[in-house]
Amino acid sequence: MFRLWNFGPTVAQWTDAEHVSRNFLVVVMGQEDQQFPERTLAVDYGMQWARVQAYLDGTDDPSGSTITQQTSKNLFLWAGRYPPLEPLRKALEIPPAETMEIVMSKRRILEIYVNVAQFAPRVYGVCAASWYYFGKSSRSLSVDESAQLVGLLPSPLHVERAPGGGMRFLGDANGNGVAVPGERGWISAKGYWHARERAPRWYAQMGGLAATEGIGIAGNASDLPAADDPCREPPAALADLD
Repeated sequence: MFRLWNFGPTVAQWTDAEHVSRNFLVVVMGQEDQQFPERTLAVDYGMQWARVQAYLDGTDDPSGSTITQQTSKNLFLWAGRYPPLEPLRKALEIPPAETMEIVMSKRRILEIYVNVAQFAPRVYGVCAASWYYFGKSSRSLSVDESAQLVGLLPSPLHVERAPGGGMRFLGDANGNGVAVPGERGWISAKGYWHARERAPRWYAQMGGLAATEGIGIAGNASDLPAADDPCREPPAALADLD
């Protein structure tokens, strides 16, 4: 649904979780939902009520959605860019999310999430994003490269590939990626630097590879034959974004 709401050509390439860098999987859980491996419900209802109260009071959201909630939203609902409809969307995402927690494994939920998440105005999924920004398969993402991608998740609309690779934030007058309030890409750049700074700590807090092993994704992506990697070549549609 997120891709349909884009109203234009988009790029994505499905990649099985086993072929995604464990660095990326751990870092994405570290930023988005550190309780994901142990969570039994899709929603922390106490925290959800606090979020409702914050919205009604006009204050900042005290927490974010769980990975399962975000997956539900990306699959079935619309992008969160229409503030008056935010309370309705957040309510509608809960029933599918809870159903997903009942009928799907954690491995499957995370696999879907990293394949449908948005990383640039027309780029979806970790495979397309890895090729778009770094020119390589998602199987070989480092912790820092993973952090750069994960940092875009809250605000992927004002970033594009820089000449020669990496990210360039729209309106970045200095061209240095520094988050400057008032520039179009400020929120995207802020998330990018925040994630790069904190990724090593998130990785340690999640227990490194133990976090992915605990949800049924053992070993490293590099242990598998490169020829079996669905992301071994860049999606052809990426060429249209040049």
